[in-house]
Amino acid sequence: MNPRPAASLPALTLVAALVSLAACSGGGTSGAYGTMPITPTTINAPAAPSGASSLSTARLNGSPGFINAAGFTVYVFDADLKAPGTSQCTATCAGVWPAVTVASSTTLSSGFSTITRSDNGVQQLTFGGRPLYTFTVDQAPGQTNGDGITSFGATWHVARPSNSVTSATSAPATSPPNSSPSTSPGGPLNPIAD
Repeated sequence: MNPRPAASLPALTLVAALVSLAACSGGGTSGAYGTMPITPTTINAPAAPSGASSLSTARLNGSPGFINAAGFTVYVFDADLKAPGTSQCTATCAGVWPAVTVASSTTLSSGFSTITRSDNGVQQLTFGGRPLYTFTVDQAPGQTNGDGITSFGATWHVARPSNSVTSATSAPATSPPNSSPSTSPGGPLNPIAD
């Protein structure tokens, strides 16, 4: 009989952390606070890896924040402030916080640019120099489960048009989830230049 290999401690720790986040976050779009619809505006953009080349703004935790074409919240990572022009979220981190990507030939609007990820060579979208990510624990459009949490050594925030260079001030963890996510009055944001 072959002995079964022991599970690695880092893998078990990651699984336990994700289960805890999912169980404790209360960041759903339905439940005690009712259903909170989000209606992102899809922007005409060429197809790109992850289908993430279109961004809009929506009211997330009381302020405008970026969402992708599917309505999922986009985040920034404070660790990226230590080394501008690079992503500090690689390996296991990138599996939990996937990069928002675009095709290398994409022409971007003002404020947006890309970096080439060191782990896979993919073009990651940035806003104001900060790499953009989504969060795998967010299971429905408009959820903000990653806002204000410390994960992989630094704090994550909803990416907002107003926090592109410095760390964002996030809503307290005790606030109701997804305080009325809706398309912002400013309308859609198109990172793709026409």
